[in-house]
Amino acid sequence: MKIIFTILFTIFVFSTSYSQLTFHKIGQDTLQVQASTVNQYNSYAYFKNNGSTTINVRMERIIDQLPNAQWSSSICYGFCYASFVNVVPPQGDPAITLAPGQQDTMDVTMVCPTSGFAHIRMRVYNEANPSQNAELSFYVAATQTSITNISSLADNYSLSQNYPNPFNPETKINFSIKENQFTTLKVYDALGNEVANLINNNLARGQYSFEFNAARFNLSSGVFYYKLTSGDFTEVKKMMLIK
Repeated sequence: MKIIFTILFTIFVFSTSYSQLTFHKIGQDTLQVQASTVNQYNSYAYFKNNGSTTINVRMERIIDQLPNAQWSSSICYGFCYASFVNVVPPQGDPAITLAPGQQDTMDVTMVCPTSGFAHIRMRVYNEANPSQNAELSFYVAATQTSITNISSLADNYSLSQNYPNPFNPETKINFSIKENQFTTLKVYDALGNEVANLINNNLARGQYSFEFNAARFNLSSGVFYYKLTSGDFTEVKKMMLIK
């Protein structure tokens, strides 16, 4: 059995009294990815000058709480800086100039090879007056899920009906991919909102079985849809969680 760690990547926005500078996420509040010792995962945000004067800003990582030494976080602006760099652009380099109404983007890159919990908090501040700032916190929680490679042989793409169905809280999802492909397996609620990203990785050709535990994603009873995408192949099936 191949064990894959699923990362729950949640971003919370904290407001400040400095209204000229704002700092917000891009995309979903919750980003779930598979842990890897070689892959890096990015969570994006933007910062904006809402005032009428030009300001020069820098970003500072003020909290970097990681569960162990195998984890790392890096600040990315244009490119990703070394994990020990806490201020971007570093002191001595030109700050980021934001004209009135201008915004720019950044991201935090994470390497999360094990289960655990991390908290990374970023601050964007006015270089002329660092007390004028805005902050974002990035929380990362890793939980274990399981995927089993049943066979390396597969003649086509397929997605089977989960079993058991209805289920509580665990069910098995079997699928096949006929070529080495980047593959995703996602779960959506009845309104079409993504509630779980179970697989988000390159998979070799073969037949697979995924153990889905709804309790790990705090899902309530109801109808859900799971969607397999691999290359040009996409298929969706319905399942029901009953508590």
